[in-house]
Amino acid sequence: MVVKIREIQPKELVGQKIVTSISKKETSKLWRPFRRTLKEKDLFPNLFYSINRYGKVMQEGNFSMATLFEKCAAIEVDSDRFDGFERIGLEGGKYAVFEHSGSVSNFQHTMQKFYQEWLPKSGYELDNRAHFETFDEHYDPFSESSVELIWIPIKALE
Repeated sequence: MVVKIREIQPKELVGQKIVTSISKKETSKLWRPFRRTLKEKDLFPNLFYSINRYGKVMQEGNFSMATLFEKCAAIEVDSDRFDGFERIGLEGGKYAVFEHSGSVSNFQHTMQKFYQEWLPKSGYELDNRAHFETFDEHYDPFSESSVELIWIPIKALE
């Protein structure tokens, strides 16, 4: 696993949100209407953001398949073209960034590798900011050739 440390500035995005859990499997409930709205507004972004706001539960190690969190589908857009979307702020700061290649069915394996192997040896710990993935317009969650970048908020161990 190749992990790079990146520092980003805060970003103002626009999109839609739901409160869900992993066990509810509601990702399509968010993304299908969002993509439909983009098409209706003739917006064809090159980059999409899938943002998860877990709160402190992730840092405390109390996360489960039933834990509720905020999931956002978002894009960067000119300030005059956000009608029908919510403004979604993305915090700046330090992130561990790595690739997930393949379908969504293998995503859990990639994340386990990060949390169980890379993070404990890294000198970093989770920070209480949004976790997110970025992917392009060709991304298909069910394709083995899909690639997305995973961004995990980190801070130096205290």
